[in-house]
Amino acid sequence: MADEKRTDMEQSLPQVQYDATLNQTEEAAPLAMPGEGAPAQKKKVRPRKKHIVRKAVIGLVLVAVVSGIVWGCMKFLGRGSQQGEVMTAVVEIGSITSTISGEGLTRAKNSATITLTTSGTVQEVYVKEGDRVEAGQQLYKIKSPTAEEAVITAQKEVDNCTKEMNKLQEAKSNLTVRAPFSGKLLLPADSGEIKVGDDVSSGRTLATLVDDSKMRLRQYYSYAYAGKIKAGQSVSVSIPSSMTTIQGTVSEVHMVERISAEGTKLFEVDVVMNNPGTLAAGVDATATMTVGGETLYPYEAGKLEYNRSADIVTKVGGPAQKVNLRNYDKVSAGEVLLVMGGDDNESAIFNMNNQMKTAQKNLDEAKKAMDLLNGVAPISGTVMSVPIEPGQEVASGFAVMVIADNSTILLDAQVDERNISYVKEGMTVDIDQWGNQTVGEITSVSLTSKTENGVATFPAVISIDNSEGILMPGSYANYSMVASQSNDCMVLPIQAVKSVETPEGSQSVVFVHTDVRPENAIDLETPVEGVPEKDYYAVPVTTGIPDNQNVEILSGVEVGTEVFLQVMYSETY
Repeated sequence: MADEKRTDMEQSLPQVQYDATLNQTEEAAPLAMPGEGAPAQKKKVRPRKKHIVRKAVIGLVLVAVVSGIVWGCMKFLGRGSQQGEVMTAVVEIGSITSTISGEGLTRAKNSATITLTTSGTVQEVYVKEGDRVEAGQQLYKIKSPTAEEAVITAQKEVDNCTKEMNKLQEAKSNLTVRAPFSGKLLLPADSGEIKVGDDVSSGRTLATLVDDSKMRLRQYYSYAYAGKIKAGQSVSVSIPSSMTTIQGTVSEVHMVERISAEGTKLFEVDVVMNNPGTLAAGVDATATMTVGGETLYPYEAGKLEYNRSADIVTKVGGPAQKVNLRNYDKVSAGEVLLVMGGDDNESAIFNMNNQMKTAQKNLDEAKKAMDLLNGVAPISGTVMSVPIEPGQEVASGFAVMVIADNSTILLDAQVDERNISYVKEGMTVDIDQWGNQTVGEITSVSLTSKTENGVATFPAVISIDNSEGILMPGSYANYSMVASQSNDCMVLPIQAVKSVETPEGSQSVVFVHTDVRPENAIDLETPVEGVPEKDYYAVPVTTGIPDNQNVEILSGVEVGTEVFLQVMYSETY
């Protein structure tokens, strides 16, 4: 009976039997009987340790796996059987404030880095780091023969281009020939008629323009009449060829000394008279006058001259495009007589204009390089860096000095898309740098956003009065501002407002807990996870400003309305 019980026990504990088998040794040799020879040595057998350890590890792993599966099943079955607690919230009246805060790098509003554009040798340094300087103050002096020569060469090039351009512009203006004064055109007899399309050479006499509205007569009188003939006196001009007499006036008296063939000393008198239209140059005439009852006669007759005469000569050449040249034609001052084409001249002007721009740019750059060598402060401020000393050789592109106006500090802030509509220029901002606190104000807000990790932010610039030197430029500072604030408004926890997709697009809703379906409730194609199906209805709401926990409700629900918040599960295992 005992054997049967033992056998049953052994069958029910196979692993124990397996482990016992692992501890068995090989069969021992039989004992020697007394009187027989020396007994044989008992052979000892070592346990197979590696085999034993490997099987032990496998057993432990199997136990762990089975335990994990059992624990997971218990957890799953426990959650499935557990009823989560539905949490709700009630629309209440409260106050809400939306605050924007962050960290940014401070920088001076105005700063200037003086960088050389030519090489040279430092002669003098007049300031040191930390000095306050004014705009226009000399900071250092650098010698550079190369820069000086560049200015001289560039100035010569500009002067040469200017001279050439003046010539071309003058030539352009001379392509159009105009009458210098009003008069009559007298075309040269030995020159053919100019027609449109003809090539007109430079220096060609086009016509002689004469002012024949008045005629002049030059007469010589004996010195015996000196003092008796004066400008303004009336004279009678006799024209023998037409046997007419015309009244004239002494215009000028010149006390020259002409000696006649008879040895008489003569002086010159100029007479002017109106042309009745019958007088021409070269006609003989004599002017007499009566002074104190005595008639004064000239030494000899003179010849009539036009009041004014000028040859019209081309200064440039070109094809005739317009011709207004007719013999004996009366023209007015400034009237166009000839227009010549000047395509070559226009091309030359265009090219020279480009050369002038290049030359002027080179001169400006050369002068700027010289100004940088003279080291004049471009702005008023504090010297932040002075990496030069007398005798030092500096190369082009070397930053010799940095000046910053730290009286006004700028700080770049980032405004999230929820608050950008509330941030305006002039808003006050609290600033803190290493415990040093001050205030600034928004000076600009960008309308272009930057998106990162699905969040859009808008850059804004904060300006801070730093006349007392509270802030250090080039270091980080914290900023904080109240973007918006609402008092006596409806509020709900942020998690109570859900974003859902509708045929009209994304919409904010809350799930109202009520026995009767609200009139403004909407049906959702896709249920929101966690929201109970019974007695909870999706109602669209309009939200206002949020803070870290709550959000303003502008419309959609009323005060006291109970809405779904979340489902809470308790972990009990």
